Amino acid sequence: MRIQPIQALTALAVAGVLSGCSDSNMGEVSLQLATRRPTMISAGAQASVVTAAGQLTVSLGSDEIVFDQIQLVLRKIRLDGAATASCPEDAEGDSQCAELRLGPVLFDLPLDADAAPTFTALVPVGTYDGFKFQLHKPSNANTDADLVAEHPEMEDISIRAVGSYNGTPFTFSSDLTDVEEVTLAEAVEVAEESELPLTLFVDASGWFANASGTGLIDPAQANDGASYESEVEQNIRETFRAFRDGNADGAAD
Repeated sequence: MRIQPIQALTALAVAGVLSGCSDSNMGEVSLQLATRRPTMISAGAQASVVTAAGQLTVSLGSDEIVFDQIQLVLRKIRLDGAATASCPEDAEGDSQCAELRLGPVLFDLPLDADAAPTFTALVPVGTYDGFKFQLHKPSNANTDADLVAEHPEMEDISIRAVGSYNGTPFTFSSDLTDVEEVTLAEAVEVAEESELPLTLFVDASGWFANASGTGLIDPAQANDGASYESEVEQNIRETFRAFRDGNADGAAD
C-alpha cells in the first residue's frame, strides 16, 4: 500500500479533533481492501474469478482478463452515522465527527485471496451504517503535488489497471471523479478501546462486463474518449461494498 499506518493514524486522529470531537471518546477502525470474491455480474451470468501469483483472472463467456495491477486514488474517506450532541450534522446532513479527511492516497488493490490491511484510524465511538469516499483525479497542484511527483503516471488518473485481454496487453486509465456512498451490509459499532475491522470490497470482476453479461469489454476500448468509457465507468460505480470482516477473508462476518 502507498500509505504508512502510523502516518494514517496521526492524520485521521487530527482530522477528528479538528472536526470538533473529543479525542477521549474514540475507537479504532482498521480498513482492509479486497478484490477476489466472485459475484453475479448480470441476470443469468457469472464471472469466474481466479487468483494466483499476484494476478486476478476474470473469465466470462469466451473472454478473459488477467489483471497484473489495479490502482485507485481515494480521498475524503469517512464513516457515516447518526449525529450526536458531540458530533453535530454538517451541511450535507452527515455527522461531522465521522469524517476522515485522508488523502489523496494511492492504493494498490490486493489481487490475492485475502483482504489486505491499509491503515488504522481513530474515530468517535458510535454506530455507523455507511462508508463514503471520493474517487479522485490528482493534478500536479496543491495537495496532489507530492502524489503526482512520486507517481507521474497517475496525473489526472483516478483508476489505473494493467494486464491482458484475451492475451493482448492493455493499460486502462480512467479520470472518473465521483463520491461513492456505500451502505454497510450491517450497521457497525465503534467502541472505546476496541478495534473494528472493515473491508472495502472492490469487485473488479464486474468492471468490464458487457451489457448483456455474455462477455468482457476490451479495457483498451474503455479509456478516456473510447467507445465503452461511460459503460465501464458506470460498472465501476456499482462494484463497491463495505462490511465488518474480522478474519480478513474478504467476506462479511
